[in-house]
Amino acid sequence: MEIEVEDSDSDSDNNSNNSDSNNSNSNNSNSQVPEAETASTSSLEVVLSDCHQRALRTLSATQDVLRAIDDYTRCARPSLTSTIESLHSQIRDQQDLRLSLAEPYEDYTCADFDLPTTPPRSTHTYLDRDGLPHAVGVLLDRDDAKIHYLSDFISPDECAAIEAAAAPTLHQATVADGAGGSHLQKSRKALQAGVRVPWERERDDDPIARVARRLYDYVNHATGYDIQTPGQEDLMSIQYTGRGLDDPAPDRYKPHCDGQCDGLAFQNAGRVATVVMYCEAPEKGGATNFRNVGVHVVPKKGDAAFFSYLGSDGRVDDRMTEHSCCPVLVGEKKIAVQWLRLGVDEENPWNSFNTLNVKIGSEEE
Repeated sequence: MEIEVEDSDSDSDNNSNNSDSNNSNSNNSNSQVPEAETASTSSLEVVLSDCHQRALRTLSATQDVLRAIDDYTRCARPSLTSTIESLHSQIRDQQDLRLSLAEPYEDYTCADFDLPTTPPRSTHTYLDRDGLPHAVGVLLDRDDAKIHYLSDFISPDECAAIEAAAAPTLHQATVADGAGGSHLQKSRKALQAGVRVPWERERDDDPIARVARRLYDYVNHATGYDIQTPGQEDLMSIQYTGRGLDDPAPDRYKPHCDGQCDGLAFQNAGRVATVVMYCEAPEKGGATNFRNVGVHVVPKKGDAAFFSYLGSDGRVDDRMTEHSCCPVLVGEKKIAVQWLRLGVDEENPWNSFNTLNVKIGSEEE
């Protein structure tokens, strides 16, 4: 549930925070789109008006409705096609500009250890099923991409239980290899281990099951996805260690997407949301950066970041939730991450699909 909704001036606050380069990324590029779209729309309206008059003359002369509709279609189609192509070109240009600014934004924000979390567009308080309040800052609010920051989301005993369960199997983290598997990669340097959620002990107030239920509740509350627990991935315990400001190869995770993030139709059984819970926050570095939307999250022990990347039209976001873990230089960053999927269940669990979301065993069919 939500209480104490307090809307803020999102656009000005969010864009003024993270340097002039962020402003040019968010404000300047956006300001060009309405003018171009207005010009195209105005020209199209004139053409469609002429086509409308032409169809009315045909109808008046022939009393043939189908012929009038055919006249209108033949008249309007070339202009509609041209206008749509022009708008698509403008959108691509704006996207190219946004992406070209993302890399310098990433470098700047990761290097600025004093940069705070991006001011929220709005804030509210979420009460979990135990009646505990969590302050929520909405950092991005799109149909296909949301980013929220939640305060006091995971407790010390919940973190301790996850870390203890992960300790025996910690290993070097891997990334998807683009061919359905995964491998070690220089872009990701950290230790990780999967932790099974003991749902059978939820009634006994098991700390891992308790926090897992809390995050599932929140994701479904924020998105309406109605994600169920059977078949989901394990919680992932991830640990980054700082070895000093001069470390030439610090622990980090370069910009990546957790899910599909290509703007296309959602692939069944794929990831649709992520919750990152901060169990330990480093002294320097380790921020979670969403470079394509100018959002910067400074981890604080006990807090969490949530983001989703599936729209109501069944299409995934187009790199809006691409994110990174900035280099961890001093201290430790320990997080518990839950990736949530749609289209998995007890009979079709997450690990029955490869990293391309293709059912294992069906590749040759």
